[in-house]
Amino acid sequence: MQNDFNKVYYVEQQLAETLIELLKSMSLDEISVRELCVRAGVGRASFYRHFQSKEEILERHAQFLIKEWAKELESDPGAKPWNVFESLFNHIKKHQTFYEVLHKTGRDAILRVSLREKIGLTGKLPNDDAYQKVFFADGISGWIEEWIERGMQETPDELNELLCHYFNEVLSHLGKVFIPA
Repeated sequence: MQNDFNKVYYVEQQLAETLIELLKSMSLDEISVRELCVRAGVGRASFYRHFQSKEEILERHAQFLIKEWAKELESDPGAKPWNVFESLFNHIKKHQTFYEVLHKTGRDAILRVSLREKIGLTGKLPNDDAYQKVFFADGISGWIEEWIERGMQETPDELNELLCHYFNEVLSHLGKVFIPA
C-alpha cells in the first residue's frame, strides 16, 4: 500500500515539476501531453490514470502546496493567529516559481480556490460566515497576485507589515465611516 502511494506521489510530482519547468518558456497550449510525459519520464497511461488534463496537474499541485503550508503552520507550537499571513507569504516566496507560473498562465484563481478550500468555505455555511471567509481568502490571494505581478519586490516580512498597516488604517477609519454616532 505504501509502495502504491509512493508511485502515485512520484508520478504526480514528476509531472508537476516538469510542467512548471516547461511553462517558464511555453504556453500550456503549446505543451503536449506526450512531450510532458517524455520529459517527466512518465508513461502516458500514468498521466491519464492520475489526471484528466494538464490544468488538473496545476490545480492539484496548488492544493498540495497549500495543505503543506497549513500543516507546517499548524504543527508550529509557537504560531499565533497573527502569524498566518506572514507564514503564507513565506510559503509563496519558497515556491515562487510555481506561483509565478500560475500567474503568468492566468491561473491565479487556482490559489484563490485552494485558499477558500483550506479555510472551509462551503455552500453549507451561514451567509455571514461565508462572506467573512471569502473576504479573507480572496483578499489575500489578491495581495499575492499583485505582489507577483510587481516582481515580488518586498520580502514576506515587508509584505506582512504592509498588510498589517493596511488593516490598521482600515480599522481605524471603520468607526468613523460605518458606525453611526
